[in-house]
Amino acid sequence: MKIVLALRAAISFAVGIFITFNQSHSAATGLVALAIFGLGYAVLNAIGTGVWGKGLTAVENMPLTVASFIIGLLAILVPETDPVSQQLAFIYLVTGWGLIAGSFELYLARREGFKTRMGKDSLLNAGFGLLLGVLFLIAPLDIVSAVGFFGAYLVLSGTHLGISAATPKK
Repeated sequence: MKIVLALRAAISFAVGIFITFNQSHSAATGLVALAIFGLGYAVLNAIGTGVWGKGLTAVENMPLTVASFIIGLLAILVPETDPVSQQLAFIYLVTGWGLIAGSFELYLARREGFKTRMGKDSLLNAGFGLLLGVLFLIAPLDIVSAVGFFGAYLVLSGTHLGISAATPKK
């Protein structure tokens, strides 16, 4: 399971760094980053879970894999002609990702047990995702801030997943 966490960390951190060092924080940049993240996350999670996942763990990761694939696919399908629709699509898709991923990670944390290491890691990831979703849902963000917050979420999530993957078992 640590390899799956490392793969998730790699895609999150890579896309987060892409956003951080990209000078354009436009809706088009955000949608490209979201598409790369969603599709990359889905592919890496499916491969990692399929190869290294065991039993129920492999089945439990499928909803998040499917959700990230759909989010990435929808980000690709947004038309490039209208900047307003790009902004709305980006905000709605990131809101959906944050709430879906956060809720699912919260479920996994509860299932693992909040006192176990995996439960605590899932709980922290759930907090990141739900915070992102609620922020995009409640706060009136301009597109530069929205893309920046999405990049910050990816870097924080990628760093945390990388540390979780590198932490030895007891």
